[in-house]
Amino acid sequence: MEDLTMFERLLTLPLFQGMTLKELSDVLAFVRLDFVNYQKGDEIVCQGDPCKNLLCIINGDVKTRYREENGLFTMTETLPRLGVIEPYNMFGMYQKYSRDYIFDSDGVTLNIERKVFINHVLSNQFVKINMMNIICNRYQQAQKNLCDYSIGGVADKVIRFICNNSSIQKGTKSLQIKMVDLASMLQETRLNVSITLNKMQKQGLLSLQRGIIEIPDIQELKRRGGFSTKIANN
Repeated sequence: MEDLTMFERLLTLPLFQGMTLKELSDVLAFVRLDFVNYQKGDEIVCQGDPCKNLLCIINGDVKTRYREENGLFTMTETLPRLGVIEPYNMFGMYQKYSRDYIFDSDGVTLNIERKVFINHVLSNQFVKINMMNIICNRYQQAQKNLCDYSIGGVADKVIRFICNNSSIQKGTKSLQIKMVDLASMLQETRLNVSITLNKMQKQGLLSLQRGIIEIPDIQELKRRGGFSTKIANN
């Protein structure tokens, strides 16, 4: 991956999949490519910032941070090394980023102005289809996440809560929340939630610190955590 050129890296992104190197070069030939270098700990965008550009992660490790609007919890996640940051939020009524995005290493982004993206890049059929797929996948995931936390056992509720507040269903997660707030949102007693979390910790599915739940692998959590497939697909 380190030996790939910038255009070869872009071709690995979902937005440009299916294109040849020449097709991508032709599409971007008359587009100003704004590369920005970052150091570890630098914020790329913050939750609530206007989504004015197409932001592509070209190099570096990135983590996200979602803060619940009432301050009840914070979810931190790691992202794949290459990606596009919330391209769907360039459209619609709420054109703002839903999370903070922070480099966890030195890194580089490619920024393309929204108007330029719409007028020059989105006119390509591959990009248009890929963008539709990204938006549809986002909508379908949102529909899947519309669920009642009162359904299922305590473990099901915990896993569903973590999944529903994750931007991607892979990788590590870190949930900062008070036990009493988590129990309230799950409509459970604090004791039941505490017993369940400690059981899941003994199973190696998560680790508990004071006010923090660390999940090393969310897919493994769903697979081994007793998560009801029927409930997950509702």
